[in-house]
Amino acid sequence: MARVLVTGASGFVGSTLVAALSERGWAVRAAARTRLPLADACIVGDLGPDTDWRAALRGVETVVHLAGPAHANYSSAELERAIVQGAATLAAQARAAGVSRFVFVSSIKAVAAHAAGRMLSESEPPNPQDRYGRAKLNAEREVLAHLGEAALVLRPPLVFGVDAKGNFQHLLRIADTNIPLPFAGLENLRSLISLDSMVEAIVAALIKRVGAGVFHVADRPALSTPEIVDALRRGLGRPTRQFRAPGILMLSPPALTESLAIDDSRFRAAYGYGARNDTDASAALERCARDWKAGR
Repeated sequence: MARVLVTGASGFVGSTLVAALSERGWAVRAAARTRLPLADACIVGDLGPDTDWRAALRGVETVVHLAGPAHANYSSAELERAIVQGAATLAAQARAAGVSRFVFVSSIKAVAAHAAGRMLSESEPPNPQDRYGRAKLNAEREVLAHLGEAALVLRPPLVFGVDAKGNFQHLLRIADTNIPLPFAGLENLRSLISLDSMVEAIVAALIKRVGAGVFHVADRPALSTPEIVDALRRGLGRPTRQFRAPGILMLSPPALTESLAIDDSRFRAAYGYGARNDTDASAALERCARDWKAGR
């Protein structure tokens, strides 16, 4: 198969993608800021307008760009440099190197941070609500402008897995108690995607080149916070105790109370997901929690 460059190869999604592609016979070149224990790996340093990708791109036909900050806990200047200028620089050098397929993993936050009462499709006018979402949207535009029909942008929601950090890790720890939680009656809907499904979506985009542009990806169905907590607690072997407490919910983080549901039907129709395509989101959360518990 064609050689594929994976940036951010040491990260949460990147390391799993590299292993999955290698197992399937792809020739993978892994790029990261530091040395990796892989046969074909290269160090590219920090992302920005001066990053030299020429050695990493030599002999490469396909690029999957995952590198960059994964949340808004950076300044606008840092996000602009690493996400926007970093993507623009790589896209320009990839075009010069003759890359025929460039998959950029963006974020649904490039469209919105919340959306009550509707499923977000690709036709939704982008309205990012934080600096991370704005940086991702600007990076998408740079990639599409440089590479045109060779570019494919994927917008996932929160990607969860055993080694996920941030909000999902925090939620796992909250769920791993017998304490009743105040989410009963909350009727929000949030889309998520498992690490396995995210990898399958990327692989599908590499194999079946039927379209370019922007696509949303997610597991189904979208779940309410009470449903997410119930699934995690089943996997953890904990009682699914929840109670109604509107006052407490008002003080909870928006990610737990607001809706952010995704319509991914366009991507499914064009590409499919591969072997794990039809994974039920609730069952995937339960398995993830069970595996997380077993590995502690």
